[in-house]
Amino acid sequence: MRYRLLETVAEYAARRLDEAGDRDATERRHLTHYREVARLSDPELRGPRQESAMLRLETEHDNVRGALRTAVRLRAEQDALCLVHAMSWFWQLRNHQYDALTWAREAVALGPDPFAEPVRAAGPFEGRCGDVPPPWSGERLWEARRGGRLLALATEGGGGATALEQDEARVRLEAVISAYRPGLPQNTRHPGTMWFFAQLMTGRFAGLDETLAALVAAAREQGDGWDLAFSLLLRAKLLGGQERDAEEALARFEATGDSWGIAESLAARGETYERAGRTAEAAADFARAMDAVARLGARSQVPVFKALLAAVRLRMPDVAEDPVARAATERMLVDAAEESGASGVEAVSTARLLLAQHYGNTGRTAPAREQLRLMRADFSELTPGLFHGMLDGLGGWLDCLDGAFDAADARLAGAVREMETLAFLVAPYLVVTQLATAAWARAGSGAAEEGARLLGAYDAHRGGPGGAGIRPLTARTEAAVRAHAGRAVRAALAPATFAAHYDEGRALTLHEAAALVRDRPAGRATPPAT
Repeated sequence: MRYRLLETVAEYAARRLDEAGDRDATERRHLTHYREVARLSDPELRGPRQESAMLRLETEHDNVRGALRTAVRLRAEQDALCLVHAMSWFWQLRNHQYDALTWAREAVALGPDPFAEPVRAAGPFEGRCGDVPPPWSGERLWEARRGGRLLALATEGGGGATALEQDEARVRLEAVISAYRPGLPQNTRHPGTMWFFAQLMTGRFAGLDETLAALVAAAREQGDGWDLAFSLLLRAKLLGGQERDAEEALARFEATGDSWGIAESLAARGETYERAGRTAEAAADFARAMDAVARLGARSQVPVFKALLAAVRLRMPDVAEDPVARAATERMLVDAAEESGASGVEAVSTARLLLAQHYGNTGRTAPAREQLRLMRADFSELTPGLFHGMLDGLGGWLDCLDGAFDAADARLAGAVREMETLAFLVAPYLVVTQLATAAWARAGSGAAEEGARLLGAYDAHRGGPGGAGIRPLTARTEAAVRAHAGRAVRAALAPATFAAHYDEGRALTLHEAAALVRDRPAGRATPPAT
């Protein structure tokens, strides 16, 4: 059991420490103790003691924050960096974005910038900086400084575009690229993996698939079993349809005893099964994933897997054809959405996304819009514009279901504007999905020829690299959108006219097709707020 001091008692104790001249020494001992708690807990977050390590860090989080405040006040750079490195994976798992960004910025401000010109080249560094306690020297200290800057860079975002899209950030990304080189072991470990994504953001990699292929290859050569498992999981989740990656990641996480990794790998494999129509196998993996995180005590992840399980069960004949079972499963999905809202962990709640689509697919657009509103209300200043665009795209789909095609057209134009740049680099399929919905909207608003071009562009790009990856719509919803769009466009055009414009669309690049959605003719209706 943990007791908290009343604020007045804490203030009294602080005054007595000041009077005795012991405050600085006491705070230094507190800093050293909780630095070591965090440092020694960090490796346990990736193995069989994960549950106890998470509980320990959750319990001691306020003490760790206090230690960080002391380190910053005393300008104890190495203690601050050690704490930030040790807590970074915990913050990511628990989605403590504000802590991650705030303390990384505070820590790196205490020392020199390793990415300032002239950029200091990184040497090979095995292991993690926190494998030994400070004081540090040589390459360990410089890698800790580089890692701190990378952690700050990885958590920046907000507004209509993330900070990674700004000119100043591009200069920093170029410095990151020049500091590291291929073959360094730290490139395969977080936050060193940012080196691969820096190359993606600056155009050195053609796309996310090439970036992740390079990361996995490097992890096979230089990383340990956990690093490789994480890289495989990342590729399975971001590109989708990577059953082999999910299965290898699962086997490797099972070997390390990482319950979080086991659950995430099961979910990734379950999603590949679902897209392939193997609903029973998908449901089994989602159920196992939910049980794994429940045992771990990761309350924020339980709603995610519960929602995935409920959504796939709603497609299974024994549930879909039984009113009682269908109602109970829908209730499960609603419960998952409510639980995810209470946890406030995900920038875009998987459970709310699935519930919104279930409502939309069953003719209940008003409660579907309410789920979008609740998600947007949970956004923070750190939420990238890409996620705002995703919700606007879903709002456009609901407009089409309601027959409000002009409003849908306007909302989809805004969605593409919010997604652009970042989505093209890290999640191009988010843009591809908008093409089918926009084709439906254009056909409904009297611009069927444009709709035919957009339909052709959608069909041309939906099978491209990462085509089964990050997506705002489930495969079922996306297929329904494509069917609606196809019927609407064909009904409005003569067969020869449809074929001509459809073929024009198939020849468009994704950027050209996105511009058709974004640059809608002036004078059309502005959509109401979602």
